[in-house]
Amino acid sequence: MRIGIDMEKIDRLNDKLIKTISTEKELEWLNSFSEKTKPTHYGSIWATKEATIKALGSGNMKEIELLHNQIGKPQIKLYGATFNTFQSFGLKEIEVSISHTKTDVISLVVMQ
Repeated sequence: MRIGIDMEKIDRLNDKLIKTISTEKELEWLNSFSEKTKPTHYGSIWATKEATIKALGSGNMKEIELLHNQIGKPQIKLYGATFNTFQSFGLKEIEVSISHTKTDVISLVVMQ
């Protein structure tokens, strides 16, 4: 089992920064929100990618994708060398939990 956690200040993240680390699907998801609520979702993406990298010990943010199922439950999909690292540990599953306040976002990633 591997665990990663990350907490971010929402106001330190912006559209330009998030575009450099997000996948096309993440950008499409972000576009479904108003400009007022986007920063919270920027935080969700950033914190989840950071928590994933912490759980694995390495990784590339562009190879970590935060998705949501039909009922909105967050899920992580890995690609490339980051996926290879995940597999090298013999891991099969990833669970993620994300929460936020008005100023902060926290993401917990558990791999087993």
